[in-house]
Amino acid sequence: MEMRDLIELENDIVFQQLNQEVNSFNTLKVLRLENYEIRHSNLLAWLLDPMENHQLYDYFLRKTIEHLILIDENSDNLQYEEIGEILNHSLMNSYVYREVKTDNNRFIDLLIVSKQSKLVILIENKFYSTESENQLDDYLHFVQHIFNDFTIIPIYLTLNGEKPSNHQYFILTYERIQSILQTILTVHKNQLSEDVYNLIEDYNIILKEKYNPNQDQILQAIDIYRQHKSTIDSLFEETAIVSKELQLKTEYKHHFVKKYKHTIEYIFKHGQNILAYSFEQFIQQQFDAEILYRPHPTVPHLLPPEWHGVSRFHVREPNYWLGTGLIVWFEQTKDRRLRLIAEIGPIKYVNRLSLLEQLENIGLSFSERSKSEESRYTRFYSNKLDINKWNDTAELTQAMIELYNDPEFTLLRHQLADILNSRTKKLSTIETNQMKNLPVNETNRQVQTAFKKWMALNNIPEDHYRVSKRNLSFKIPLFDQFKEQLGETREKWWWDNGPFLFWININPDLLYFVLEVGPIEADKRISLMQRIEDKGIKVSKKALTFKAKYNRIYTKAISIEGLTESELLDVFETLYTNKDIQNILEKLQMIYKDILVQDNDGM
Repeated sequence: MEMRDLIELENDIVFQQLNQEVNSFNTLKVLRLENYEIRHSNLLAWLLDPMENHQLYDYFLRKTIEHLILIDENSDNLQYEEIGEILNHSLMNSYVYREVKTDNNRFIDLLIVSKQSKLVILIENKFYSTESENQLDDYLHFVQHIFNDFTIIPIYLTLNGEKPSNHQYFILTYERIQSILQTILTVHKNQLSEDVYNLIEDYNIILKEKYNPNQDQILQAIDIYRQHKSTIDSLFEETAIVSKELQLKTEYKHHFVKKYKHTIEYIFKHGQNILAYSFEQFIQQQFDAEILYRPHPTVPHLLPPEWHGVSRFHVREPNYWLGTGLIVWFEQTKDRRLRLIAEIGPIKYVNRLSLLEQLENIGLSFSERSKSEESRYTRFYSNKLDINKWNDTAELTQAMIELYNDPEFTLLRHQLADILNSRTKKLSTIETNQMKNLPVNETNRQVQTAFKKWMALNNIPEDHYRVSKRNLSFKIPLFDQFKEQLGETREKWWWDNGPFLFWININPDLLYFVLEVGPIEADKRISLMQRIEDKGIKVSKKALTFKAKYNRIYTKAISIEGLTESELLDVFETLYTNKDIQNILEKLQMIYKDILVQDNDGM
């Protein structure tokens, strides 16, 4: 990288515009609040307390309770009707408690008590970590014992709306918290002091970036990365060490990295989004003739050629996607999977209703709201696939091909084509069976099925593991605890972006089992690897350098040739219960406790 490359980048007007937006001052980012669950709880306790100095009184608390009603999954909760009754009373006399110690020496994150209303709200906050064994049960039993004649509302607050192990808990997400913050900033701006407003705005930005990233900024980052790829790649490597290595001499590159560190990291993170490149490869490999499509950087989309019959329907919104009443697009999900979605757009109501009813006749189901005249967009198909490397064009292209040619979606495409072409006959039995019985690698299928069963036997929830054609991966609660203390990885890594992950490579005759450390911030990773080495776990010399990214601390290969599904279950159990890996996990538990003590001492 030459000085000319840095000067060209610095004089790129789009780069400077993006830098102003990305590098804006945020008090909470300076304090690294977003990386620590305990600090989220502290800020929430302040917002929820009616008597705190934010001058919002019980507004945030009331809105939090209201959002419990708005979450569909909560409608099955036996206490759902009681929520509305709570809102009929004042909550101004509520007291908020932090880290309430239970009889089992556990600590409840947030406890809100109103003696006047005989109400207790228990909130277990999981920003990065996951619940421990019997944790939710213990908390609820403790509170029920202390407040035996109170109404108790237990809440499980998570990033993505994870289902709690105890069905008595209400689900709440940080996306809902962000929505409340946005309302406060919009509606109550005049009643807030400047300091309070700025603090809430900073917190809102942190959560908004998590759930509603600025699409224009992402497109800018992609554009800059394409034009200055080698320069950004080189600068990104420097960001890991720029604040760690003593620089006694003035160096232009060092100064550049210090000045634009956050912007470089942002461009590197989003610039590697190569959905558009991969989508173009997918179009070339999938279709022989010309089709209607657009390789959008974040939501590339197309009209399947079988659906051209939709052109006879008038579209009420001509700017809708490709200007047709049907669309299929790919997107990256929040949990970093690749998703294919099919949607009916804003065509004339009588045509849209007829289309929905005919789709119901072939087995799809829609809510009455979807069939109302007010509704304009209706998704009728969605499927997801795991992606291991989001910077691998070949893997993304293959995943798009697999999703598009999934037997269920292939059948649906042909059935919808029949409907659009006004053919009422169903696909022949032979044609349907052919689509349902596309070639599948039997060994892979057995391995995937056995893995899912093994996950269930070990009480590992579905959102804590991934199954793909070539790889299996999973995490345990200890890994989430490390993530809470060490933060996410500096770049996209697998699907969880945490410090540790188990992954298994599927080969025709063997499984390759790995415990790996991901690319967290360089100084934290080196400190972690040193602790690991001090505990007697073997690491390479490269693992202790700033340039290292991924470090495998355990590997094991085991033959699966000729094994049945039940025998594969034993293989997974053997791999995980191996005394060497269990010894490593015990030492990692000790390392985590050491880090926790050190972090608490430093606060």
